[in-house]
Amino acid sequence: MARRSEFLFVGAALLALGLGSARAEQPQDGVHGAGATTKVDCLRCHEKMREVVQQPVPHKPVLDGECSKCHSPHAARFPKLLNARERGLCATCHQDKIVEFTKGNVHTPVMQGQCSACHEVHGSTNESLLVKPGNDLCFTCHTQKAEQAKLPIVHEPFGSGECADCHKAHNSPYPAQLNAPANNMCAVCHQVESQELVDAHTGIPIKGSNCLGCHEPHATQIKGLLRPVGHSPFAEGSCEMCHVTESETPRVVRATGARLCQTCHKDVPKSGDTLVHKPVTDGLCASCHVPHASDRKGLLASSPGQLCTSCHQDLLKRAAESKSAHPVKDEKGSCLGCHSPHSSTEPHLLMAGEIRTCIQCHETAKHGHPLGDDRLDPRTGKPITCVTCHDPHGTPFAYQLRGDQTRGLCIECHSTDHETKKDSSRGGQR
Repeated sequence: MARRSEFLFVGAALLALGLGSARAEQPQDGVHGAGATTKVDCLRCHEKMREVVQQPVPHKPVLDGECSKCHSPHAARFPKLLNARERGLCATCHQDKIVEFTKGNVHTPVMQGQCSACHEVHGSTNESLLVKPGNDLCFTCHTQKAEQAKLPIVHEPFGSGECADCHKAHNSPYPAQLNAPANNMCAVCHQVESQELVDAHTGIPIKGSNCLGCHEPHATQIKGLLRPVGHSPFAEGSCEMCHVTESETPRVVRATGARLCQTCHKDVPKSGDTLVHKPVTDGLCASCHVPHASDRKGLLASSPGQLCTSCHQDLLKRAAESKSAHPVKDEKGSCLGCHSPHSSTEPHLLMAGEIRTCIQCHETAKHGHPLGDDRLDPRTGKPITCVTCHDPHGTPFAYQLRGDQTRGLCIECHSTDHETKKDSSRGGQR
């Protein structure tokens, strides 16, 4: 009886609020449309929403007074009495768009189903129900770009808040959600065959060149939006060092592959190094380095981690699936913190030996398990090093251990010795 009374009380309360009633009411406060009754009922309590729902760009269900399209009037499994999770709720009306938006290079909020990160759900003063206008919205997440916008040389679309001039908001078939391939995007505003641009590039035709190989598309400190780290001949305007500038085909280089690079970089690979990175052996310098300008030291084409895992995808996958993997704190502390990118005298292209490489950061390792040439692994007969027990690229165990730290790893080497002593002790007692 007590439970029945509770239901009767709740029902009466809902009727009093008009939420449980099917009766028609006259539109109030300028609210019109078939769903006006629902909105009026909701606004009795949600007074703050009155101003929101009267924004210049209203969400259609709000305009139609259909609050219950998104919210349950009684109870729900989801926050704010929503009828479903955000992506699923938006898909009830925008199914085709949401399916389309998950193809190609997808904007992170779209991938995570967070439509409301960019769009207001009730009403907005901005077109497309955007939370903020122009760059203000993009800078909410892209804080580094907000800092970059303060640099002295700013690309005009970026400076005027027109990110959408170059980027798609939801997804794109092209990297960085560009509206078109990068060079095509540049050619929309810049006439690449004009004499003005040819003269600006020391008389070398630039049609078909990779514009982003030299220029930063947002903002820099260097005139011409040039990237900050320039290859010496390029920065000095000495194009003839690499290109046959005096010919009818000035873009042609004087040699191909590593032969051109080794004109200056004769120390790569280092003389005496016994192991050479395969791209260096194959003369593929441009697989890691750009020839003109970069945002990174060493004229790297992207971050060391991205470059390395573009070939070593198995290690990236293993790290993702492992319980523990070596932490990557920054570019210096990533792959290049341990490995030489060109050549080495050590296994696995390590910067130093297996022990010395580790103790550069892990000084306490000096006081751990005995290591060195006088401590041999009974399984292999080779000296014990840090990687005898640890695999820095990832394992199913804590601390990148190769086995269970409680016992399993230790008895791989010590079991024979302990069992022999135990058997000998038992024999003596008998």
